[in-house]
Amino acid sequence: MNNVLLTLAMGVVFIVIVHSTIRFFSRLKSLPALFITFLALCSIYIPLLIADWPGVDVFAIQFAIYGVTLYLLTILHSQAIEQKKAGARVAKKWHWAPLLIVGFFVVVVSVNSVFITVAQQGGKSLLPVFLIPEPKGGGEVSSYFPGIIEHNFHEREDQYNQYQQRLDEQRQRGWKIKYGWLVSPVANKKATFQLSLRNAKQQPVIHAKVKGSFQRGNTSKQDQAIVLKEVEPGIYRVDIALKYPGRWELKLTVDSPQGDYNINATTNVSE
Repeated sequence: MNNVLLTLAMGVVFIVIVHSTIRFFSRLKSLPALFITFLALCSIYIPLLIADWPGVDVFAIQFAIYGVTLYLLTILHSQAIEQKKAGARVAKKWHWAPLLIVGFFVVVVSVNSVFITVAQQGGKSLLPVFLIPEPKGGGEVSSYFPGIIEHNFHEREDQYNQYQQRLDEQRQRGWKIKYGWLVSPVANKKATFQLSLRNAKQQPVIHAKVKGSFQRGNTSKQDQAIVLKEVEPGIYRVDIALKYPGRWELKLTVDSPQGDYNINATTNVSE
């Protein structure tokens, strides 16, 4: 359910088909037709939510559009019933004012859906040919780790001071830390991430416990935990397939007899 535009379109089409079928092939009034259509939608929509929660923002957009669609169809159904009772011909066209309002909300929701989908799945999840131009240099997006990110804990002075103290202790140890991918990572394909640990005397830091996670900024449900295993003295590796292209944050903790170490970095995953 991560492609917002696709799920919105499918949901709206489903609502129109079910409601139109009830309207033209039964004598039910508008409210019973609304209730049956809503139950039919929930029978499919709720299990999908349970299986793959898309996030509050996506849920709010989808539920709002589905609700507005049901509301508009109910109004049209009620008007058609009243006109038939009065013996008048059922109007086949809308007035321009409600069409303008509906069109405005369609544009707003569509634009926001594009932003959410691109943020979750990368630029090629929609129609990148005209939405996002290809890089001038060509090729795939490269993967890189710019280094430690010193997070801002100024709002909580105690935590900030403790964090600065840990950073000072890490610098004083003089460890030589190298980490990165052995091959450039591609979404949904396994790649090997490696960490090299050496102390100030250039000796390998052995028997360390290294674990952490690759995290996404939009939702914690996409985070992927990792545990690195020591394959050689001071060399730790893990094979992992990151599910989505784009930017990921890496958080690692190293716990060894020679001390501990925290690593915060970022990487990009190609499509």
